[in-house]
Amino acid sequence: MAKKHQPKPTGKLSRSAPHALHKMPPPVIGGRWLAWALLITLAVAALCAYATLCLLFYQGQWQLVLHPARTITAIPASLGLKFGDVRFDYTETGSAQLDGWWIPAETDARWSKSVLLYLHGGTGSLSDCVDDLATLHSLGINLFAFDYRGFGRSAGPTPRERRMTEDTEAAWTYLADTRHFEAKSIVVYGAGVGASLAAELAARRTPAGVILDGPGEPAQQVIGSDARSRILPGWLITERFDPAETLKNIAVPKLFLDRSGTKSRTEELYQLAAFPKEYFELRQGGYEPTLRRFFDEVLP
Repeated sequence: MAKKHQPKPTGKLSRSAPHALHKMPPPVIGGRWLAWALLITLAVAALCAYATLCLLFYQGQWQLVLHPARTITAIPASLGLKFGDVRFDYTETGSAQLDGWWIPAETDARWSKSVLLYLHGGTGSLSDCVDDLATLHSLGINLFAFDYRGFGRSAGPTPRERRMTEDTEAAWTYLADTRHFEAKSIVVYGAGVGASLAAELAARRTPAGVILDGPGEPAQQVIGSDARSRILPGWLITERFDPAETLKNIAVPKLFLDRSGTKSRTEELYQLAAFPKEYFELRQGGYEPTLRRFFDEVLP
């Protein structure tokens, strides 16, 4: 019996094969999958936006407390005071970071062997303190005042509490090492946020006395009251400017000058502070006599 002829495979697709592949339906993407993809994309975008907001807030929170100015519009000579422009706190490259004023007392002045280290507040620059410095100089004591980094003609980046603390330490070192004042001959005067810095410096260095003039509200309270901070984690607030705990533990004589009166921050800190301490309301007048009395009590 004769065998039927079987055609040999050619290895080629028939003409109908491409046509068959062309007619295969495309994969179907479900609506649920699209919804989840959209939700995930929006969540990632929101997370990135929130992280960016946290970073910007962390880096810029100081602007809610500190308002520095770079301009110097007045100098002690504007009020007839003799002074020296002091550059100090030099870096390894020989650049001075801080700029200050040395205003000497008259040779026969009452406290010509002592010095008042003046730490200004968080607004403006030294030029905004010229009137106050003239009043303090009239008491008969040497004055040293300076701008923190980021203020006035002092170099450096934007100010922070940590950097300002370092700057107060540099000012103390200048008085001790360059001007050769002993701790018992130095009174530290802090105004506004400078009062917090003055208290912290007094805790580290034990001066003859410390004057806290109108200390402001704690930075965490000021920053926390800003609407933007309410949607951010509290641990992002790193600025403090709060001397409350420090004042409980330092035995340095303290004079609290209150510019606002009853139930103020100044009175609150006075109540917390350890002895010896004094409290005076500036609205009563008698600013200069109060300072003279304090100097008589603490200075040699």
